[in-house]
Amino acid sequence: MASRSERIQRHFEIRLQQSTLVLRGNAEEASSVHLQGTLVLFLTEPLKVQSLRLRLTGEKRVSWGAGGPSTRKEEAFLRIPWEFVNLGPRRGDTLAAGKHEWPFDHVLPGYTPESIEGMSESYLIYRLKATIDRGILSQNVIARKHVRVIRTLDAAALELSQEVAIGNNWEDKINYSITTPNKGVVFGTAVPINFRIASLLKGLRIGEIHTELAEIHHFQIGPRGQLMTPRNHRPVKEVYVFPQDQATELVDGMDCWVFTRQLSLPKTLRECRQSVTALGFRIEHRLEITVKLVNPDAHISRVYAHIPLFIYISPYLPIDENNDMVLPDSGVVDPNDYAVGPPPVYGEHRFDTLFNGMEPSGYLTPAGQLSGANTPFNSQSRRGSADDLASLVGTTRTAVNLSTLQGRLSNLSNTRESHTDQPRRPISACHSDAPPGPGQDGSEESHVDWQDRETVDQTSLPAQHFEYDPAELARVPSYATALRSHPQTPTNEVPPAYEVVDRQDR
Repeated sequence: MASRSERIQRHFEIRLQQSTLVLRGNAEEASSVHLQGTLVLFLTEPLKVQSLRLRLTGEKRVSWGAGGPSTRKEEAFLRIPWEFVNLGPRRGDTLAAGKHEWPFDHVLPGYTPESIEGMSESYLIYRLKATIDRGILSQNVIARKHVRVIRTLDAAALELSQEVAIGNNWEDKINYSITTPNKGVVFGTAVPINFRIASLLKGLRIGEIHTELAEIHHFQIGPRGQLMTPRNHRPVKEVYVFPQDQATELVDGMDCWVFTRQLSLPKTLRECRQSVTALGFRIEHRLEITVKLVNPDAHISRVYAHIPLFIYISPYLPIDENNDMVLPDSGVVDPNDYAVGPPPVYGEHRFDTLFNGMEPSGYLTPAGQLSGANTPFNSQSRRGSADDLASLVGTTRTAVNLSTLQGRLSNLSNTRESHTDQPRRPISACHSDAPPGPGQDGSEESHVDWQDRETVDQTSLPAQHFEYDPAELARVPSYATALRSHPQTPTNEVPPAYEVVDRQDR
């Protein structure tokens, strides 16, 4: 039969809004994260307690040896306490039967070290521990909760858009290039490796291609302490036998073998960790590629290439309590999924398909591959891309009604003639190539010309009254039309030239 403390412990728990806290960016740029939760206790009968406390602890353990000076060290680098009940050893408080809740929260700064888990002898972890002190001769009730802190790359990080390429020319042998699209790789996904190999020797062929993921562990005791001997770990290895019937492609004037290989990463922290630098830990990753070349005389040549990688944990592919990655419902991890990896760069245009599931009539925004009725015939539309909509229905940029176009051109010519009949001083009058007269400088001459031009504008032109229609102003032209158009300002005043204003300021 279970004791009373054991029965209480089954109904005493720590509930967190998020058990995984995500820091976005490096330690210098990441924003802080909020740890929030509730301490919950269910009682079937009253319980006398002396204290109720909670503590968040960050623990680091190092056990290093095997080939160098061995060391073993454990320490707590973070302690954050909460006290909900504290009545001292001689006093107590009785909690009534029912449900009791105590909320708690704390803000962790952006430079908080991330969790390092999965290694058998060393770790960096965070734990929550809640304790109910029942007094002398009574067993305490304890509840524990694991908290994981991960640091993921920011969307603007160079690792997400920086291609890593290694290429060289082996004289009279091969010309090769080995690339990966990004240096940053999501934990548990696959690394695409692109090969381009051109043979410069007749009869040369590719044999096997060995690809390994190397994980190197470094540790330093103290900020300026002793550096332990690095450990090398190779969690993944693939051997690819190159097919001899592989066709070549013409690239930059050379016949090349062009192909891509995918190296799948482990999906558990027990086999592979993330790239990290924190509290003396430093874990690095790189691809080690060996290409075996079979020469015409059957002897083997080798090409070695090392490509650095940065493996990070995505918040969309969390890690469970057993340090295994939680797969999506489909069971397949796509590294190109925008919800898993970084968003696509601008040049890829992966999600810019226009919506064409509605009838475009009545909407100002075009809904199709062509703008349709909302695009004017030319780049000088004066009515917000909505001229003669009735005559434009059913037309495109490649099919224009000839009679309608001629009528519009005729109206445009008449409009220009009516504008030329009105006396107006040209804007270029404020810029003169003649030198200033005696006692004058360029600034005075420009100032006089501007005053003269302003007078002409006010006396020679008839007064005009503009009425604005909100519906007309709300019409938005297409983007290409707006770039080609020259908007006309509905006002009589002409702004001064740049040189005039610059001289007046002096």
